[in-house]
Amino acid sequence: MNFQIVVTVFVMITAPPEARLRMQVLTEKHVELYCYLPLEGLLVPLAYNLILILLCAVYGFLTRKLPENYNESWYIFVSVSTTTFLWLVFLPVYFTVYYAYHQAALLAFCLILNATITLCCLYVPKLYALYYIDEDDLFIMTMQSSITQVTPGSEISSVSKPVGSGHHNM
Repeated sequence: MNFQIVVTVFVMITAPPEARLRMQVLTEKHVELYCYLPLEGLLVPLAYNLILILLCAVYGFLTRKLPENYNESWYIFVSVSTTTFLWLVFLPVYFTVYYAYHQAALLAFCLILNATITLCCLYVPKLYALYYIDEDDLFIMTMQSSITQVTPGSEISSVSKPVGSGHHNM
């Protein structure tokens, strides 16, 4: 079973959410029914997610020097950095928003923005490679520090290249 599910179920059992009425301004005829979640019920699952995000950021930063064909860590690092920035901006704003429906709209906006940035960082480079890189110019870096040229309809031919001989055009 997933660790996050176990943690979330444990927190929901120990500090369950409850429905409450809230009247922000006593002179207005506006009452909100909202879900009250104790602070630990919100912070424990968020702390687990924050640990995962920070681990991804560290691994993305440490693996940024890999060869070009294996280097997607830059896009992962950018995605994780924007996720961290969004959550750092989101949390204070979320807790200071006046109405509950503004909280829901803000949460939805941040989740959609985060998902869009993540999808763009992970898949736009692949789509670019699929549509705009000619197969005749495609080089695949192998672990034996040689460049393998792939041409359409032919077998893979290996071209030896000395280690550290610069970058090749993609």
